[in-house]
Amino acid sequence: MTVPGPETSDAPVRPDSVRLAVELWGAVVLAELITMIARYPIAFDTSQKYLEEMRKNGEDVPVSATALAVAVTAFSIVLLAVVSAVVVKFVWDGRNWARQVLGVFGAFLVVQLFFAVIALFITSDSDGGATVPAWAMVFEIIGGVAAIGVLVALMHRDTAVYCRDVAAWRTRNRQNGRDRQNGGAR
Repeated sequence: MTVPGPETSDAPVRPDSVRLAVELWGAVVLAELITMIARYPIAFDTSQKYLEEMRKNGEDVPVSATALAVAVTAFSIVLLAVVSAVVVKFVWDGRNWARQVLGVFGAFLVVQLFFAVIALFITSDSDGGATVPAWAMVFEIIGGVAAIGVLVALMHRDTAVYCRDVAAWRTRNRQNGRDRQNGGAR
């Protein structure tokens, strides 16, 4: 007796809009990673100010500003990559909640793009601290435009229908006992 696997023939076909959203989100993550690396001088400046404040208060300073800035930047990069990978995996599998979460992430980046473009035209010499290099804005803009594409693809009718159909397919499989046949606990 052959037990049908999760790739049964009645499974909904993944539309191009889901594939496009996943591919564009990869571009968004890559652009954001490059931008985070470019923001290292800001992280270093902030770390230095934080550690100087600790010294003034007589507290023990356990690390250097460089180590703290590298740790914060690395943690941010890992967090972005892991959270994105998990949410994208669930979008790929047709989970509607993941589609909505990725849509919120994309909307946030679109708003961030809007303010970044406005900031290009506003000059302020506030404290003379570290700033983001001009070349990093290119990647921020690329990531924001890709996020717009992700939003369009995620909110496309085919994507919504796919998520709905996958949910119905999963429910049907659970009701028919396929989870138990495949070794899954119910």
